[in-house]
Amino acid sequence: MMLQMPTFLRGRAARVSTPILVATLCLAVSAVPEASAASAYPSDSTQPDLVSLLSDYSNYWKAANSYDSKDSSTFGKGTVVNADVLRHDDETTVRINNAAAAGSDGTTPTAQQKRALIDSDYKMDETLPDSLGPILGAYFSEGLKQGKLPLTDELLIASGTSLISNYLDTGDAKSTYNHPRPFVDRTNAGYVKAGLSQTLGIDKVPVWTDSAGTEHNPGYDWFITSPSFPSGHTTYAYSGGIGLATLIPELAPEILTRASEAGNNRIVLGVHYPLDIMGGRIDGEAANVARWSDTAFRTDKILPAQKELRSYLTSRCKADGYGDTLAACIEKTGANDKNGYANSFTDAVATVAVTDRASALTVYKERLTYGFSQTGKSGQKAVVPEGAENLLITTFPTLSASQRRTVLADTEIDSGYPLDSSSEGYQRLNLAAAMSSKVTLSADGTVVKVEPGQKVASVVVEKASSNSSKASNGASSSSSSMNAPSKAGSSSTSSNAKPKSSTSAGASSTGASSKGSSALASTGAGVGAATALAAALLATGCVSTVVSRRHRDGGVTSSR
Repeated sequence: MMLQMPTFLRGRAARVSTPILVATLCLAVSAVPEASAASAYPSDSTQPDLVSLLSDYSNYWKAANSYDSKDSSTFGKGTVVNADVLRHDDETTVRINNAAAAGSDGTTPTAQQKRALIDSDYKMDETLPDSLGPILGAYFSEGLKQGKLPLTDELLIASGTSLISNYLDTGDAKSTYNHPRPFVDRTNAGYVKAGLSQTLGIDKVPVWTDSAGTEHNPGYDWFITSPSFPSGHTTYAYSGGIGLATLIPELAPEILTRASEAGNNRIVLGVHYPLDIMGGRIDGEAANVARWSDTAFRTDKILPAQKELRSYLTSRCKADGYGDTLAACIEKTGANDKNGYANSFTDAVATVAVTDRASALTVYKERLTYGFSQTGKSGQKAVVPEGAENLLITTFPTLSASQRRTVLADTEIDSGYPLDSSSEGYQRLNLAAAMSSKVTLSADGTVVKVEPGQKVASVVVEKASSNSSKASNGASSSSSSMNAPSKAGSSSTSSNAKPKSSTSAGASSTGASSKGSSALASTGAGVGAATALAAALLATGCVSTVVSRRHRDGGVTSSR
C-alpha cells in the first residue's frame, strides 16, 4: 500500500509505504488547514522560492527528472557533477552517524541517538524548551502544557499548523532535486559511475520507547523513496528555532545552536547528508525573513506572541526569586552562560561540547559549512538577503534597517561555500553571531564596529567631539536619542514581495516605505511604532543600549 503524505509533512517523507502509519496519517490529515481558506496575510501566499534559493545544489548533483510520487520509477535518478563535494558529503555523514552509534548494542539507542529520535518526532515542544536552559526551559514547557501561551503555541508549536515552524512546504524543492537518502542504493543516482559508494555504511538506530511509553521511530522504511534535499525536519527546526530566537534574542545563540543540533540529528540517524541540513537552514532563515517582513503578520502574530511569552517567563522568574525582569532572570539562572543549553556530544564537525555561550557560537558556526571546502570565490563583497535586517528588530530595536544590515554583513561567514551562489546571502548568515553583538556607532550613526559573542547584545554610541556638527540622524551622547531613529525598523522589502538579496550591506529601503509596507514605516505613525517597540524592549531588558567615549579605530570591521 502506498499512501501520500499530507503537504505539511512532506519534509518528513515524500511517500509512506508502511501500513501501520495509516491511522497516524489520518489523524495528521485532520490538522491540515483547508486549502480553499483565504490567505490572511501577504506572506501566506508568497512563500520564498526554495527551488531557486537552493539551485546551486545542481552544481554538485543533478537530477535526471523531478520525482513523481505516483511513479516510484522516477525516484533518485541523476548524475554526480562534483564528486569531491559529494565525497565529503558522504564521508561526513558516515563519521557523524557512526560516532553517535559508538557504544550501542544495536538494540538500545545511545544518549545522542535518543535525542535524535525525539527531534525526529517533528514537535517543537520537544525540541525547543531545553534551548532556554533547565529553569527557563521548564517554565516554557509548563506554560505550553497548561495552555498559558496560546499565541506562542500558535506561532511556533502547534503540530502541523504553526504559523512559522510549519510555514514552508519543502515538497516542490524535494521533488525537483530528487536526491536519494544515504542508506539506499544510489546506483541510478550516478554515484557508482563517479567512483563513489553505492550506499553508505549507516548505523541504523532502533525504534525506541521512552519511559513515558512514547515510541520514537527513525522512519527508515518511510524514506526509501523520499528525496533527501533539502531536509524538511531541518527546515522545521530552524524555522521554529529562529522564530523563538527573535522572541527571546537574549538567548539567541543558545536557541539557534539547539536548532542546529536538531538538524544535525538527521545525520545522526543516517537519513540525511550535511548538504541537506545546510539547505534546511537556508529554508528556515528565509521563512522567518518572509514572516518578519510581512508588516501585518508581525504586528498581529509575532509581537503579541513575544509579549505573551516574555511576560509569562518574567512572572515565573519573579515568583521564584530570579529577578523582576527577564534579563535579570537570564543572568541569575545562567541561561546565557554555563547553566543554559548544553550538549556534550562532539563529532567530526562539532569539535567542542556546548557548555556555555562561547562554545555554542563555535558549534553553530561549524555547522554553517560542515567542513566543506569553498567551491566558489572567497572574499566576495558581503551579501545580505533583502529583508533579513528585520530578524534583528527585537535584538537591536534602536538601530535603523541599514544599520542592522551592516551588523549582518559584518558577522556573515566567507563566500564560496556550497549552496552560497544561489542563496542570495542566506548561506553566509551567522545569526548567532549577529544577535550576540556589541554594535558601536559613531556620533553620526555610522556603524564603526561589530563585536559578536557578547553575553548581552548592546549598542554603544561614541560621544561627539565638541567641534562636531549635530549628527544627521539625531544620534548623540544620550542613549534616549537612540529610541527613535528616523528610519528605525524600516524594511527593505515589501510585505507582498519575495525577499531578495542586496550586495550593499548598508542599503536603504528599496521603495517599500513609499508603498506603506515597510517594517515600521518612516511616517509619523511608523516612527511612533518604532519608538514604542524600542521603549518596550528596552524596558524588559531585551537589549541594552550603552553610551561610552572611545576613539575611532578604523571604521566598520567587516568579514569581507
